[in-house]
Amino acid sequence: ARYEFMGTATGAHLLDLATPLNSASHVSISGIRNRAPFNVYIPIAEFAQFQLADGDTVDFVADKRGRTIMAAVTGAIQGASRFPVRKDTTLKSLLQYVEIEPAIADTSAIYIRRQSVAAQQKAIIADSLRRLEQSALTSTSSSVDEANIRVREAELIQDFVRRAATLEPDGVVVVSRGGTVKDLLLEDNDVIVIPQKTDVVHVSGEVLIPKAITYEKGMSLHEYLESAGGLSDRADKDNILVAKQNGEVGKVQNMGIAPGDRILVMPRFDSKNMQLAKDFTQILYQIAVATKVAVGL
Repeated sequence: ARYEFMGTATGAHLLDLATPLNSASHVSISGIRNRAPFNVYIPIAEFAQFQLADGDTVDFVADKRGRTIMAAVTGAIQGASRFPVRKDTTLKSLLQYVEIEPAIADTSAIYIRRQSVAAQQKAIIADSLRRLEQSALTSTSSSVDEANIRVREAELIQDFVRRAATLEPDGVVVVSRGGTVKDLLLEDNDVIVIPQKTDVVHVSGEVLIPKAITYEKGMSLHEYLESAGGLSDRADKDNILVAKQNGEVGKVQNMGIAPGDRILVMPRFDSKNMQLAKDFTQILYQIAVATKVAVGL
């Protein structure tokens, strides 16, 4: 059925006229917003306040619990960005309906941001931070001078833990390697990211001038670091990571440098407590993988 309204209209106005069945639990709305295709899927309880626009198509859906999930797509796309899909929908089957911008989309680096993975990463990091802080606070000393050093180390670690605890993991699921996208079942609220092609390499962490640098084939890691002012006094020259466009993170010497990469220079933690230094380095890596950020002391 078609309905015409004078002036603006909300979902409540349409509900009065359309009288959906009692079994309807959700509403799918598609139309145009800001000259671009628009698609949203919301519970019927929220629809009453929804602002309708000219030309909108509204479908009332009897969505039995657990049969439909919502997935989103972001990045180099045009058209719809949110998709209500069946629970058994896979990544590749959904990608068939996504309209990309072919001139700028890097389809070889697609990845997924997943809430359940982010929650797991946050729990792992929180546990590691707790153990790191506990280790710093319970370290023993054999002299007054060493005790003073331990106190200073504990203060640094506690400050680091407070800052690191505020970071939110991105929950990346790597699905693209070597230009091939692997298929997998989607989860509710998955965000599929189709990155834009870029010729820029970002250098951050323990460098003097964090910056974005134009990629040049054959340019060495040393040259990128020098372009960012060189390493700081706190840099761990043996612990430099690279975050790839597809969400992967690893040692730069193992993965190389490509357009769109983020080079992360980790800080060095000097301590006579070898276990504490090892734990600190491990948590730095966990945070870098989960957030693509190099957190310093």
